Amino acid sequence: MLDKVTFMWYIVVMKDKKDFIVTTTSGTRWAATGTSFANVRENFWMRSPSRIAKVEAGSLFTREEEAELKREKDIERCR
Repeated sequence: MLDKVTFMWYIVVMKDKKDFIVTTTSGTRWAATGTSFANVRENFWMRSPSRIAKVEAGSLFTREEEAELKREKDIERCR
C-alpha cells in the first residue's frame, strides 16, 4: 500500500510521461513512454544506444487502433 506522499509523487511522475516512437538501425519501430527524448534513449529496453536510429514524439498507434488491439487481446484471453 502506498502512503499519501508516495502516491502523490507517483501521480506527478506518471502525468509527465509522454508517448514516443523509437526507430532502431534495422528499421523496426517501437513504442516507448518517457518524460523526454533523453529519458527514452536512456531507458529504452534494448539498452544499446547505438541501435537507436531515431526517437520521435507521438504514438505508434492511433487511439482507434489501440482500442481494436485491446479488444482483440481481451477476446484471446477469454479463449
